[in-house]
Order: sequence, then C-alpha cells, then structure tokens
Amino acid sequence: MNLEENYKIHNSLKINSVSDYGVCINKLDELPHLFDFIKSKKIKYFILGEGTNLVPPDRYSGLVISLNFKSIEKNNDLIRVGSSVNWNDLVQYAVNNNIYGFENLSLIPGSVGASPIQNIGAYGVDVEPLIHRVYFFDLMDGSFNSFSSSECKFGYRDSLFKGSNMIITHIEFKSNLEKKLCLSYGSLHKKINDISLDKKFLNPQIISKLITEIREAALPNPLIEPNAGSFFKNPIIDINSIKTDHFDLNELIIWELENNLVKVGAAKLIQLIKNELPEAHNVSISKKHNLVLTTNGIASQQDVINFAKAIQSKVKYYFNINLEIEPRVIL
Repeated sequence: MNLEENYKIHNSLKINSVSDYGVCINKLDELPHLFDFIKSKKIKYFILGEGTNLVPPDRYSGLVISLNFKSIEKNNDLIRVGSSVNWNDLVQYAVNNNIYGFENLSLIPGSVGASPIQNIGAYGVDVEPLIHRVYFFDLMDGSFNSFSSSECKFGYRDSLFKGSNMIITHIEFKSNLEKKLCLSYGSLHKKINDISLDKKFLNPQIISKLITEIREAALPNPLIEPNAGSFFKNPIIDINSIKTDHFDLNELIIWELENNLVKVGAAKLIQLIKNELPEAHNVSISKKHNLVLTTNGIASQQDVINFAKAIQSKVKYYFNINLEIEPRVIL
C-alpha cells in the first residue's frame, strides 16, 4: 500500500482538485492495512471511482482511496466483475455474449463499483435487477462482507451504499435474465420507428448501438465539455403540490406513478426557467441537454454549487419543486 501526498482527484468536471493523501488498492489483502491506517490516523476519506459523478473540493483535507480491481469472470449464470472495470466495457462484454438486460445502460460513464451506489439507470432500465450480490470491505469494522440485491435497499438513484463506509470490491451480475428487450422509452422507441427497424430482429447489440447513438447526440462528451452527467434527479412529488401560477401542468413532462405521485422531468423545468438565471462564472447549462451542467475547465467547486443553487432557487419559486443534486458533492 503506497501512500501519495498531494494526490490529484480526477473528475469529469475538470475541477482542479487535490487531496492531502491518496492510495491505490491493488489487492484485497491491502484493505485491512488501509483500515488500520485510517483508524490509527483518524483521517477522513472518500472512495474515488472514475470521478464522473463527483463534485470535488479544490482541496480535500484527507485521504482519497482508489481501487484497481479489473477482472470479469463468468461462472454459470453469474458474472463476477471487479469494481474498477469501466461500466460501458461491462455492457459491451454482455451484449457481445448475447446477455440481456445491460443494453439500455450503454455508455453510462463511470465504473462498475459506482453502479449500485447510485442504482444507475437509463432508457427505462435500472441496474438493480441485474445485480445478484455486492461484495465489499467495511471500513467501520475492518470486515469483508456481501449483500444480496434485496439487502442493498435500492431506490431511485439510491442505495444503502450511498454515503456509507463500504468499499465495493466486486459485483456479481445475473447473466440468465429473460431474453426480453425494453423498448418503451420515448427516444428509443422513436429512433426504432424513424429508421423502420423490424422489432422481430432486434437484439442487445442493436439496442446498445442505438442507445449509444442517442446518448452521443443528446449528451455532451465530458472529454470535450467537462460535465458530471445529469446534475439533478427527476423529482417525485404529489402532483397537487406543483405551483401553476406561471406555467401550466401541460407544459411540464410528467410521468404518473400512484396515489397522486408523479415523476417530473427536471430537464424541462430547467428549460422553462433558464432565461431567468443570473450570469454564472465558469459554469453553464449544456446546449445539448438542460439537465447537464458544464464547466470551462477552470471552475471551482463553489462555482458549480453556486450555479446549481441558483437553478434550485428558480425552480422552487416557479414550480414549488425541490431539485436534488445527483452527483456526489465532497466537502
């Protein structure tokens, strides 16, 4: 276990962020040593994946933990995957082996280890039903453990891993799900119809390719436009609580749930109020997607948070809706 000082925190927002210390864990047997170090030094820490869903500080007074577990092993009906594997690499492994369920999650940035934390999802599919078991090291008591999918307390972009002291090392995914495609999401359904594809001949490879094309057209590439993906969650609220003094409900994008609950499209809310926002320093709303905040590569964490707060304030004023930030903000 090699400790580095002034460890650069890589992040897709391109915030120039450095921590006091950083360490990369290459073997499972290094984790107990890490636990002893943290316990003896009483140092604060956080676990860094690919930094694509992160708003880090300019300076972090603590320890950043990176992992290097990159194996993919198929055993009967399960795929055991190291947490450091790139998520889209796993998706391509699945579709190339005609494994169903992963294709709608193509091109989501980040690592496999981050997928259960956020219960990542896109185009009508969440990662939850793909997961069999999550293996982790608990920095609270120095133990290795695992949870089944049902024990992970998955919710909308949420799980018990969020904000926890658990280092996810490996995940077992199901490779024997029903050979059924999810084609109901609006933009995917439209693309299939626009190019007149016969649904009888669709397969995971074709759907993955289509979704990759949709994402590339709709979302900015973080290598070109620094961003952390969708910056706000789609809020789930009581439809009767929405303020309609300024905009009608039919101007919003609303998905009905149950018991008067609805999910409201956050991108549309931002589109309707963005002309009311004050001028921001180093941060803007992407021209490709209203839910994505981009930086010019020199923004600070405070620049990003200030702009996000301005958006939240306007949305609250016009719609009585609280927008929740989706990326992890490190303090």
